[in-house]
Amino acid sequence: MEFVAGNTFGTAVFMSYGAFNISYSMIYLPGSGIIAAYTDSSGDLSPDFQQSIALYLWAWFILTVIYTVAAIRSSWVLFLDLVALDICLILLAAGNMLQSNSVLNAGYAFGYLVAIMSYWAGCAGLYAGGTTPFEVPTFPLYKEA
Repeated sequence: MEFVAGNTFGTAVFMSYGAFNISYSMIYLPGSGIIAAYTDSSGDLSPDFQQSIALYLWAWFILTVIYTVAAIRSSWVLFLDLVALDICLILLAAGNMLQSNSVLNAGYAFGYLVAIMSYWAGCAGLYAGGTTPFEVPTFPLYKEA
């Protein structure tokens, strides 16, 4: 939808996080062998597994910060969605590095917030343009001419 509309930022963001979801799920698929590489002879996961997940999340945090800076001139919904995703990723990365369930739970809570705000932003894009009887507000950060 964003690609056809000519929104390169939206296209980059949606494709990036689509790739994130696919690549993160590949970690846990038995056929990929990633979990098996971090499993010891007793069947327990090595502590290195959580450290590698943390590094993976740190890389996505850096990309998300770049997207957040780029979204400053778009709308409050998208900007706050990306800020919440920044917080979610940094908490999940820190929770994996520290092996702290409380920090991980805080990250999961922000993940729920990100899901709700992403749904709002998606509905706003879907219902925009006068094709539906109503529009979902996004609260633009720019002044309309």
